[in-house]
Amino acid sequence: MNHTQATIDQVICVCCKRDAQAWLIASAYVVRNIDSKQYKVYVPDAEIDLFRSISAEPFQVIGESVYTKQLSHEIKSRLSKKISSQFGWYLQQFIKLAAVKDCQPNEVVLIWDADTIPLKSLRFLDEQSRLLYYKGHEYHHAYFETIMRLLHLSKKVNFSFVAQCFVMKALWLQEFCSEIESRHHQGWVTALLSTINFNEGNSFSEYETLGTFISHRHSDEVAYIDRKWLRLGNSEIGHAAFLTPQLIANQLGEYDYVSFEKWDKAKPYFLRVTLPYFFKVYLPSLFKPRKIVC
Repeated sequence: MNHTQATIDQVICVCCKRDAQAWLIASAYVVRNIDSKQYKVYVPDAEIDLFRSISAEPFQVIGESVYTKQLSHEIKSRLSKKISSQFGWYLQQFIKLAAVKDCQPNEVVLIWDADTIPLKSLRFLDEQSRLLYYKGHEYHHAYFETIMRLLHLSKKVNFSFVAQCFVMKALWLQEFCSEIESRHHQGWVTALLSTINFNEGNSFSEYETLGTFISHRHSDEVAYIDRKWLRLGNSEIGHAAFLTPQLIANQLGEYDYVSFEKWDKAKPYFLRVTLPYFFKVYLPSLFKPRKIVC
């Protein structure tokens, strides 16, 4: 890989132990198929050694406490017992925002979901240096209620920015935070959290919020692509560990990437026949201390 020709300056991921099985496979594919000058994954501090043993080179494994010392208290103080289980879901979004904000303004940063595997070489800038965005198909009204309270911006595109990855210039995130602080007269984290209706649950999406901001403020610097990606990897093939070049070519050739989200359940056949082998034989072999080099 020739990093002097990279179009991305940093790939940023957030992960934890419960996604480690998918991450072991995903990190190698990310390095192989997404050209970047740096690769970073933020994990709970107690899990740093685990992720150093399973992350593909040259991923930097960074303890998330660099951000969570502030963020954890801010988020937990707003969650009732009824929705306390959503703490991690909100926290990982704010870690991503904080990590991008700390990048150099001129850097192009790709946020990449840790449970998602790029199946082929991917590009996120076109010949005109416009940043390229994949399209999602969901619509959650609560996201846009939060965006309206936060920025007074309405949905501008006819698709979702929730597509497992999000590319942006760090400068745009810094402008985003400055606009929030100017509008609400308080720090961006506190202001953003104050606009979320936590009683509704799942009322904030970092991708949808940033996408709406960018589509209004930087529309001439972005482009939207219609290439296919697959969200239901578990129900389609069983588990990320069973990806092979042959399977990718025969079954997933039309897709640029595939996600293995925890809520997506594997097919019954996988649960009955393949899963026992996976946990008794395959998985233990994966978690022997080692480095994966692409």
